[in-house]
Order: sequence, then structure tokens, then C-alpha cells
Amino acid sequence: MHGKLLKSIFIFSIMLFAGNSAGAQVDRLGLAVSPQIFELDVLLGETINDKIKIRNTSQVAMPINVTAVNFSAAQETGDMIFEEGLDDISIASRKWLEIETPDFILDPGEKKDIHFSINVPENAEPGGHYMVVLFEPQLPSFYFREGEPRSIPVMGVLFLLSVKSLSLDPVAMDEQIQIVEFGVPAEQRMQNLEKALASIVDFVPLASAMEINVVDKTPSSFVLRIKNNDIFHHKLAGDLFIYNAFGKKVGETKIERTTILPGKIREFPVEFQAERSHNFKWLPAGISNFLIQNTSLGKYKAELVLEVDNLKEKQRLSMATDFWAVPWKIGFIILFLATALFFFRRRIAAAVKALLGLRSKS
Repeated sequence: MHGKLLKSIFIFSIMLFAGNSAGAQVDRLGLAVSPQIFELDVLLGETINDKIKIRNTSQVAMPINVTAVNFSAAQETGDMIFEEGLDDISIASRKWLEIETPDFILDPGEKKDIHFSINVPENAEPGGHYMVVLFEPQLPSFYFREGEPRSIPVMGVLFLLSVKSLSLDPVAMDEQIQIVEFGVPAEQRMQNLEKALASIVDFVPLASAMEINVVDKTPSSFVLRIKNNDIFHHKLAGDLFIYNAFGKKVGETKIERTTILPGKIREFPVEFQAERSHNFKWLPAGISNFLIQNTSLGKYKAELVLEVDNLKEKQRLSMATDFWAVPWKIGFIILFLATALFFFRRRIAAAVKALLGLRSKS
């Protein structure tokens, strides 16, 4: 992989899937670009003209070289993967791009508009095409002090292109977006107890397909993996709600908006913390949260509600899963204390009387 691509991987991964940065500052050297993402719907044979604003935030002049490279995303993590060997013009969108001034010099503090055009070929493959335009300073050695590490701020602008075709039939959202996995992580479940209960359930008619999830405390996270079966990218966000056996909401958490590229599976981090009960609000937050998490008992339902941007309109997807909370550790402690009180109740009562007697005499 080319050196300048390695230097920019961390920048673009954050920009695409975790939010945008206003510009990089590396020691005395820095660049800022705007906008950082172009998200465009284009047609076969169409030409798009626009511009990118770039500013030198440094105190030295910088020669800049502009290049483009296609990218995809890794399964599960969404990390950016550069596709430098992609040359077929029908799918290599970097070959559609023409930069008016690919080489220029920016004086300290100078701003410049970089004009470009995107010429979509008639034989372009309908679907999502993704590239990043890199702005890399071409700095001679005298810009740096002898013996000091050299950091060069490579900035990039993402292009998320959706090539449309009138001949394409619309695809239903439930076919485009597939929830591959949703539930309580295996490491948080009581799997031995689940297997024992499953063996019992197998004897119950029409119930052999039941999946029983058992936890000893409220889950701190959930597994959520989603696949984009469409030929276009989609953005998803949503909420996770937890309800008790009586249908009362006992907690919720936000699922941050995330982009999924075509044909990719993306894992979503879903952290969860139950709402504080009115019975425990007088306690410190740490103790209250511990008690809520470790004293939940009974059946609960986790309901997932996702909002999907499909470029034209927003649609919703939902899915639910049940789990049982069996706080055996707290139950064991309570049983032990109750047993101790029962067997030693006379000694305890005598000790209490003696203590009260000493206090009354004093």
C-alpha cells in the first residue's frame, strides 16, 4: 500500500463512521478542508461540477498534490480498505474525477477553491461507488529540524456516490437491511442453565424451537450485527428499549447513526444501563446502579427500533428478543443471611437485649 494512504487511514475511518473533524493540526503544519463529505445521487452519463475549499493553517507555505483512490469497508468493523488496483472505469469512480488544479502551493493562512468535475460514464455500474480525494503536502527536508520526527498532515474528502438507473426496480427495505444478530452476548448469559432449560423445553410440544436466554444480572451490552444487502449505502440509527414482564419500560439506550456500505455486515456497539428506580434514588448512583443491575428478576423484553435512511425517505425496522433475569448471587446471599438469622435468632435476641440493657444503665 502506498505510503500516503497509510498516513491517512485513521483520519478517514473516523470521518466516515464516527463524525467529522474541522481540520488537522500537526505541530507547525496543518490543513483544513470543507466540506469533508460529498454524498451525491448521480445518473449514467451525468456530469457534476463543484469545489472543495482548502486552507493552510500553518505558518509556512505548502506545495499540495491532489489524488483520488477508491475505498471499501471491512466486514464487522467498518474500517476503510483502499482499492488501489481498481481500474475498470465502470466501477472505479476515481477515474471519473477530474481536478482542475491537482498541484498547487498554499501560502501561510491562504484559502483556495479546488474545482472538480465528476463525469459518470454511460456504462457505469449502478449502485454505490466510494472514493477519497487526498490532499498531501509535498514538503522538502528543510521544512523539518534535524533528528525530529516528521509528521505530514494528509487530509481527505470522502465521496459517496450513488449511481441511479431508471431500469432498476425498487427493493423493499426489509430485503435491503437484514438484522443478522441481535441479543444478549454469550459471555453475559448463564449458558449451562440455558442448556438445562432447553432440554426440558424439548419435551414440551410445539416449543422445541424456543430460545431461552438467561442472565444473572441486567445485561450491560447487546450484540447487534446488521447487513446491507442493497447496492447502495445506508445510514442507520435508533433506540433500544427494555420492558419488564408488566410492559413497563425500565431502560433505553441510543444507537448512534452509522453508515453501512453495500454488501457489508456492520457490528454496532450497544451499551446499556437500566434506569434508576425511585426506590433507590436516595442512594449514591454507584450503589443504586449495582442494586438495579443485580436485583432484576423475571422476564424482560429487549426491543430494537431502527431508523433507516434509504436516500429518499426514512423507514423503520424493529426486532425484539426476550431474556430472563435470575439474580442467584444476591439470592444466595439473602438466603444465607436469612438462614443465619433463623438458627442464631436466640443468640442475636439475647445480644440485642444485653446491649439495650447496658445502654439503659448508662
